[in-house]
Amino acid sequence: MMENAALAIKELLLKLPGSTCLILCGKGNNGGDGYALARLIYKNLNPILFCLEPPATPQAIAQHTMCKKLGIPFINKKQLTQLLEQNSADFIIDCLYGTGFKGQLAPQVKKFIDAANKSKAIRVACDISSALEFNADYTVTMGEYKLSLFSDKAKAVSGQIIVAELGMPPELFQNEMEPAAYLITDQDCHLPLRTNKAAHKGTFGHTAVIAGKKAGASIICASAAMNFGCALTTLVQTQDASLKQFKIPPELMLNNAIPSKATSVVYGPGTAPQDLNLELLKNIKIPAVVFDAGVFGSPEFCDLLKQLDSRPGSRIVLTPHLLELTRLCKSLKLKPEPSVQELADDVGQKIQLGRKINKLFPNTVLVIKSANTFIAANGRTYIITDGSPSLAKGGSGDVLAGMIASLLAQGYSAQDAAITACEAHALASKKIGARSYDLTPQKLIKAVSSLN
Repeated sequence: MMENAALAIKELLLKLPGSTCLILCGKGNNGGDGYALARLIYKNLNPILFCLEPPATPQAIAQHTMCKKLGIPFINKKQLTQLLEQNSADFIIDCLYGTGFKGQLAPQVKKFIDAANKSKAIRVACDISSALEFNADYTVTMGEYKLSLFSDKAKAVSGQIIVAELGMPPELFQNEMEPAAYLITDQDCHLPLRTNKAAHKGTFGHTAVIAGKKAGASIICASAAMNFGCALTTLVQTQDASLKQFKIPPELMLNNAIPSKATSVVYGPGTAPQDLNLELLKNIKIPAVVFDAGVFGSPEFCDLLKQLDSRPGSRIVLTPHLLELTRLCKSLKLKPEPSVQELADDVGQKIQLGRKINKLFPNTVLVIKSANTFIAANGRTYIITDGSPSLAKGGSGDVLAGMIASLLAQGYSAQDAAITACEAHALASKKIGARSYDLTPQKLIKAVSSLN
C-alpha cells in the first residue's frame, strides 16, 4: 500500500512542471510514503529528503534504508531553512504527519511549515495536510476520502483532492460498511428541466415567500424560486415588511396572506429572531416548507416544527449556517451544545447533529451551510464540496432558500430538493468564478438559470 501511495504522488508530479522535489518526512508511515516516493522518482526528478525524526515503524525504516543505499540526498534543519528561503524547490511534499496526528505542532515544525507555505513551489500533501497547517495545492489521499478532509479548515488547505488506489478494489471499502457520508457531484444534480410538452403553469408549482422585516432578502428568495422553475411566486406582505422601498420585479405577485393554492412556503429570509411571527404558519395546510435565518433562535419554532413535521406527507427543509445551527441546538436542548468553532472543525459532530435532528423530525431535511455544505436526510449525510469563496456574500443563502422551495413546489422530495438546489447553487458559484469578489445574488441567480 505504501508503494501504491508513493506511485500515485509520482504520477501527479510527472504531470506538473518542475524537477527539484523536497520531501518532508515524519517518523511514521506517512514519512515512509515520502521515502518510497523519493525512491520511485530519483531517476526522473531530483528528490531531496528532510527527516524530521528517525523513522520509527518497520515499513518507514525499510524505505529510509533503501533511500540511503541509493544515495538520495538528505538535508538537515539548517539546510532546509536555506532551501526554503531561497525557493530552490519546484515541489514540496508534506509527508510529516497523517490522519492520526493529535494536538499542536511543535514550534520548530510550525516554523518549517510556515516557510514551506510561503514558497513558490507546488505543494502536495500526502493523505492529509499535516495538522491542517500545510497549505497544499494538491492532496493525494489514500484509498478513500477521509472525513477530516471536509472540515472548514481542511477545505482551506487541501487544494485539489485526489484519491489514490491502494492496490485493492474500492468496493472492499464500500461494501464492508455503510459510508459515514456520501459525496455529491454534478451527476446528482437533477435540474427542473421541462420535458412535458403539454405542461402549463399549474404544472410547476407556486412558492409563497413570507416577507421579513428586511424585505430585500425575501425579494431575492422569491426571484430565485421564480428563476429555478417555479411557475408562480408570491411575496406575502407582513406588517413589518419594508416592501415599499423596493422596486418589486413584475413577475412576483403580492398578497397579504399565504395563497391557498401555494405548493411551498419559505419563512426566515430577512427575519431576525426578535421579529418572528410563527402564528403565520400554525394553520397552513401546505406540506412543503423551507425555514431559514432568524427562525432558529426561537424555542417556539421547535414546537411548530414538531407540529408540521408530524403531518402526513410533510416535506420540510432547514437551512441554517453554523451560528444558526448552534441556536437551533440550544432551542432543542441537544447535548452537548456545540460552538461554531467546534462545528467548523469537527465533521463528525455535524454528522451526529444531523442524525439527531433527523430522528427528532423524520420528515425534515437539515442543510448545514459552511465551507462545505452538509445535508442530513433520512439518517444519512451528503456532502457538497463544489461551493466557492465567492458565495461569501449577503443574499447567497436567500437564493438557496428560494431554489429549494422552488423544487419542493414542483414536487421534489425534501432530500432531492436539498441536494439538487445546493449542488446547483455551488456549481453556479464556480461558473462565476471561485475567486470572484463581485458575485451578487442577481449574478448568482443568472448563473443558476444558465446551468442547463
